[in-house]
Amino acid sequence: SLVILDYMLPDINGLEVLKNIKECYKIPVIMITAHGDKEVVLKSWRYQADWYFDKPFSLKALREKADELLKAQKGMFPFDALGLDLDRLSTPVVKALEFIGSNLSNWKSKQQKMTLRVISETASITSNHLCSLFNKECGRSIFNIITILKMEEAKKLLHNRVKNIKEISHELGYSHPNNFSRVFKKITGKSPSVIRKEIT
Repeated sequence: SLVILDYMLPDINGLEVLKNIKECYKIPVIMITAHGDKEVVLKSWRYQADWYFDKPFSLKALREKADELLKAQKGMFPFDALGLDLDRLSTPVVKALEFIGSNLSNWKSKQQKMTLRVISETASITSNHLCSLFNKECGRSIFNIITILKMEEAKKLLHNRVKNIKEISHELGYSHPNNFSRVFKKITGKSPSVIRKEIT
């Protein structure tokens, strides 16, 4: 989803709406205005508007920018395996998911840094609040989601065929390949060795 927001609204300043959207959701916002005031432009950027158009503007240019922002939004949130609707997630949950996703590779070397406390600090809320938001918005615990995302990363590594199963299990933070294989089969329904054989 994407919001196209006019500065001049009947009962409220468009910049206040922009600020509220960005504080609660990770949604692209394009500001439009006929105001022509540099202060409005500066505040739009300060409140994290993704783009800004002065009236009059080309509808073609607006469509092109909207398409660009929507494509970028889709690319930055690679969590299709979770079946989550990005537009329905709060900013702290999205921040936590992006942080987890960006640290899946070489999880073993980062394990000491990937505590719930660190993830919560990244999302700018307490650990208890973050766990509550994950249960409410995602229908799963944060730890269950971390496991699912690890297994999705494992699928990619298995398809790349660069590393063997033992190396993959170690990279994702499992001390023993058997433990990794058991969890992988529970999540995907197939063992890592079966997945690897299927792509040969």
